[in-house]
Amino acid sequence: MTNIKCNLCGAVNGVADEVCKVCGAELQSPFRHDEPSPGSNDQSAPRPPRNVIHPFDGVGDVIGPTISLFTKNFWLITKIVFVIVAPFEIFKTLSVRNMEVDPQVAIGIVALQLLCNALIVPALFYSLVQVMETGSAPSVNEAYRWGLSKIPKLSLSAILSWLLIALGTLLCIIPGLLLSLAFHVVYPVAVFEKGSPVEVLKRSYKLTEGYLWHIFLGGFVIGILVAVCSVPVSAGVTALAVNGVNFLPLQIAAAIFTDIIAEASTVFSLVVYLSILRTLERGHSILE
Repeated sequence: MTNIKCNLCGAVNGVADEVCKVCGAELQSPFRHDEPSPGSNDQSAPRPPRNVIHPFDGVGDVIGPTISLFTKNFWLITKIVFVIVAPFEIFKTLSVRNMEVDPQVAIGIVALQLLCNALIVPALFYSLVQVMETGSAPSVNEAYRWGLSKIPKLSLSAILSWLLIALGTLLCIIPGLLLSLAFHVVYPVAVFEKGSPVEVLKRSYKLTEGYLWHIFLGGFVIGILVAVCSVPVSAGVTALAVNGVNFLPLQIAAAIFTDIIAEASTVFSLVVYLSILRTLERGHSILE
């Protein structure tokens, strides 16, 4: 063999090339396993990366892949989210059972919610990207081990972006909205790229230039879909509680389900990030 075909863009490269000369993609994936010899019946070898992410030319380029990625990997997402939010939702439900929450408990619940989010995001991103690149899902333990080192920078970046968005909203609602759109890919940038939290925000701001309107429309559609799936469940549990039916396992299950569905917004931010990279022809493997 004298050449290698890029799995990302299809360009033909020399056998000695390490990256694609057209799109810059790694010709040797970090997750690539030895290919079976001709005639082998080995069915366990991972499939080639699947190109489910398209360049960001319109809002449909991110809505469709988000829905597809979320629905096709719903069980994987459920496992990743469940191991973190289940203990949290049990604690929260028991804490607010009497509807008299101590201020310290309330602050603790908010802090735990943010911690859960910081734990879930890197593991979720890692799992979905590996599925797209190799066709194989990692174990939950592997995903969380990979994401542990990403948590400090992710948390600081998220807090800094929230403070700036809050400040913009207090000064005038429009700047806060624009900043929330400009910082929409802070999570994936913090997880996959190098740099300080300030550099993460700058990078997100730069990447989203020219895409704010598309991100707004896409986020609105995904938000509607999340609400359609989760609001009836929450409303049903609330209606039962109002009528004196306080079945704690049902309340906890409904809260966990809502948490899982809400991760569609997290998946959307990942798709937007990868789609922008594809547009910039920088769609190389980001799991290095």
